Amino acid sequence: MPQCSVLVGGDVGPEREDGTGMFGDLAPLIATADLAFANLEFALTDRGQPTRGKIYPHRAPPSVLAGLADAGLDAVNLANNHMLDYGADALIATLAALDGAGIAHVGGGRNSAEAARPAVLERGGLRVGLLGYTSTLPTGFAAGDGLAGVNPLRALTSYRQFRNPEEYPGTPLRVETQPVAEDLRRMEDDVRRLKAKTDLVLVYQHWGESMNATVHDFQRAIGHAAIDAGAAGVFGGHQHVISAIEFYRGRPIVHGLGNLVFDFVAPFFTEATRRTIVFGATAGPDGLGDCHVVACATGVDGPVAMLHPDDGEGREIFQTLERLSAPFGCAVTADGGRIRLAATGE
Repeated sequence: MPQCSVLVGGDVGPEREDGTGMFGDLAPLIATADLAFANLEFALTDRGQPTRGKIYPHRAPPSVLAGLADAGLDAVNLANNHMLDYGADALIATLAALDGAGIAHVGGGRNSAEAARPAVLERGGLRVGLLGYTSTLPTGFAAGDGLAGVNPLRALTSYRQFRNPEEYPGTPLRVETQPVAEDLRRMEDDVRRLKAKTDLVLVYQHWGESMNATVHDFQRAIGHAAIDAGAAGVFGGHQHVISAIEFYRGRPIVHGLGNLVFDFVAPFFTEATRRTIVFGATAGPDGLGDCHVVACATGVDGPVAMLHPDDGEGREIFQTLERLSAPFGCAVTADGGRIRLAATGE
């Protein structure tokens, strides 16, 4: 039976001049994986001007591209809330740089059709399709007809009063979220079309709430819809912290992988932002098996460091995942240096 190894990492936002060795002792796992996929948070360019209204605009020096390529990263998602921090020219320069380095990309393009275009990689006798979307969407970042940008999957937020304020003054409003219906249908159609042409489909989704591990309703709606449409797994980032892992119909939805490499330290960052996980699995025609994660310390102006789930911060990551994931049908167990993932029922 054809199969290949898959490794999926979180947000990669390097601002260092030299990307050599930035993945640290995780690098051998990336190099030996048949398919290594992550979210590239910053444009690879020295072009452009900061986008008006962005509080923390970011870009990565073009020189770090060599570090991505040398590590063996096969594909990146570009659909996120920082890819156009320095404008459309910065995104276009990034597309060209990735193409030149032979790194596949999804989620961003010179127009809406290109931003929505999947990547298809052949590994171990399998055709693996990749798609990328973002629900964190600054004004003007969405791609359009003749307009460079990222691939949007918008979400709506509403606030509902659910108690009589005369009887319960000061009761907070209930926050409710849902994906925009037309965007959700487009994503479902994308997955179905891609699944018809490939053996399995993986979806990267930039979503959630910064500095909050909460899994919002719109995330579950998107994740479930992607799997119902045929995706083998859904992987998320943006929160800067680890979030829950869910199993739906026996397939993984990783709601928050955390910061894998992130050289910028915002004033609101905490110790939790320096913890990340990397998802691994064996892919086959029937989906993803042997699902597990590797606990790591985020690379911040230095290399990523692998952590053991029995000790120190590695143990804290294990306990965090255990607590967050149990309500979502996922059991975690420590097995040597890995954290095994298993569905516990629907």
